[in-house]
Amino acid sequence: MMRKRTIIVLAVSILFIAISLNPMFLMIKEHWTGTQIMNRYEVDHAYIKDGYPRILDAREIEVEGMRIEILEKDTGKDAPETFWDKEEGVPGGAIVTVQIRINGVNIAEPTELWLSNRDRGSRYFSWLDVLTVKDRTIQENSIAIVQRLTDDEGRMEDRKWRIVSVKYDGTWKDEVLTYKERSENPLGVRMVTVSGTSMMAMGYHSDILQSYPTLFFPLIYPWITSVIGVMLLVIGAVMIGKDRFYTKI
Repeated sequence: MMRKRTIIVLAVSILFIAISLNPMFLMIKEHWTGTQIMNRYEVDHAYIKDGYPRILDAREIEVEGMRIEILEKDTGKDAPETFWDKEEGVPGGAIVTVQIRINGVNIAEPTELWLSNRDRGSRYFSWLDVLTVKDRTIQENSIAIVQRLTDDEGRMEDRKWRIVSVKYDGTWKDEVLTYKERSENPLGVRMVTVSGTSMMAMGYHSDILQSYPTLFFPLIYPWITSVIGVMLLVIGAVMIGKDRFYTKI
């Protein structure tokens, strides 16, 4: 028969483990997915300025012999001032439709985006970028054109991105990544993050690791609470063994 203190120790251990289990699972899942993606793929900006890769700020670039053009068509509309526009004291940029052209051939459907008037960032900052993608596993290189499809005022939960993957032989694939279903495409999440079009930091499955770390989270909760819960569980198991031993005596 278990003594009262044994029951209390086991109850506290189960409580600590129960409240820590879900966040611990999500954090481990994020770390695991991120490690897998980082080990397999190398993702970087394709646009080079002053010798360094950076967010796209030109209407035409060349990558591995492929000429990529961003063809703009003015819609006659101006975008509302964003937080960053107001911070720099500049008006909202023009709203244009963009057509992507590779080696003189139009690919994918034209879509709208807001141009930037700000000194900080680039012409297409937070809206469009061209990336290089190296798959270390199958030794294949490609280009990815990432474009945000939802405007600055949309909720994060409703955000969508278009990813046009182009192989060096000229073949391409167009897909849409949504915030809600992002866990189905972790490489797409990595591309969106590198491209700067995410607007807000986001994880592969959840955003649990994107909040600003504090002493309470994630150090005390859920890491220390998990450790304490496991330690108490071990102690409780030992106490159960002792209880049974003394009961037999």
